[in-house]
Parts: sequence; C-alpha cells; structure tokens
Amino acid sequence: MAHSTISDEQLLIRSAGVFRTYGFEGTSLARLSEATGLEKASLYHRFPGGKEQIALAVAQGTHAWLRQNVFEPLKEPGDPRKKLRTAIEQLRACYDDGTLPCAFEVLSLAGGSPELAGALKDALQAWIKAFTDIAKESGLPSAEARKRAEQAIIQIEGSLIVGRVLGDTKAFRKSLDELPALLS
Repeated sequence: MAHSTISDEQLLIRSAGVFRTYGFEGTSLARLSEATGLEKASLYHRFPGGKEQIALAVAQGTHAWLRQNVFEPLKEPGDPRKKLRTAIEQLRACYDDGTLPCAFEVLSLAGGSPELAGALKDALQAWIKAFTDIAKESGLPSAEARKRAEQAIIQIEGSLIVGRVLGDTKAFRKSLDELPALLS
C-alpha cells in the first residue's frame, strides 16, 4: 500500500463506515487500513490502542456530531416544532435517509471495552435528554416527556433495523415524520 495521509475527520468518517458495515467484531485493522488508505502502522501511530481506540473515537465523534447538529439546535430559542423539523433533517442526513445503520447500534455489539460501552451510554443519555427537554418545552409533563423521548429513539433505531433487513427505508422516514407529534 502506498504511504497515505488523511485528515482526522476523514479517518473517523471512513472508520465509522467500516464499523457500520461490519460491526465491532467484523471490523479489523486490515479493513480499517483499506478504507482509510493508511498502513496498519500508521493507524497504530494515531491510535495506539488499535481497533478499540478507533471505535471509541468513532463513538465520541458520532456523539459530537449529534450534539452539534441535533441536540444543541434543539436548545435554541424558537418554536419547538420548527426546531424538531430541523433536527429531523439532520437525522435524515446522519443516517443517509435510513440507509445507514446507527454507529451506536453496531458498536454496542459484543467485543467492546467498558470505555466504549460508557461512551455509547453517555451519547444515548444525551439523546434522551435532548428529546425529553424539547418535549417538556412543548408542554408535556416531565415523566411523559421522558417516556416519549425514549419511545422516539426506540422508533428511530428500530426503523433502521427494519429498513436494513427489509431493504426499504419507509419505516425510517415514517418514524422521523412522526417525531413532532410524539414529542409535543
């Protein structure tokens, strides 16, 4: 393989693609090397902890993207339904309109470290909080807002699995279309 360079952002995007395709167990340094164009030694230079450290960086990067593009915009002033519509468009982009599996899902499968599990838990809790807060802002009582936030995430994540298995993204699009009614 030729000696290559790649930005940290592109390295994580391409690595996320490998994890999304093969899951944690099916992802190898050889696959990561092929996807990124970096030799294994270069991957180890950037990530001395190997695949585990790359998976953790992908989880943290995905969480950071969601925080910047979904969670934080939901906190901005304005109409809750309008903010939700904006968040929905970002989720459509994140999951390529339902064609990509959730990085959290594939990284939570067997094989990851407690640090990876903790990062995934933190990200999911932040997502629940963001949806709970927007539901409360829409006028729902706290307990009902939390319940609906969890239901919304269950619907989104479940629809990604249904879409992948059936080869049809209608369930994903429907779950996103129903978010404003569910969270307000």
